[in-house]
Amino acid sequence: MLATTNLNIAHDAENHLFFVKVKGGNAEISYEKHADNYLDLTHTYVPEASRGFGIASTLAEYVLNFAAQNQYKVKPSCPFIRDFINKNPDYQPLVI
Repeated sequence: MLATTNLNIAHDAENHLFFVKVKGGNAEISYEKHADNYLDLTHTYVPEASRGFGIASTLAEYVLNFAAQNQYKVKPSCPFIRDFINKNPDYQPLVI
């Protein structure tokens, strides 16, 4: 099992994604940044070889904490992100 707390998550602002290198490629959350200070979280992807280890949840937590620390609101267009926020209601105040 992977230690998801030790993932080296990076933010690629130019390409609008947060990612981490994992077995099988990059796990990532992509977004669109809007002028009125919110991030539309559009897609979550984890390579098949790395699924089931909590990587997507760790990425989601990282991205939502990034949004909070930088005074962004979020639009959870991605179903995974929407479900993650529903299961972790502390992030609900970020949602537009």
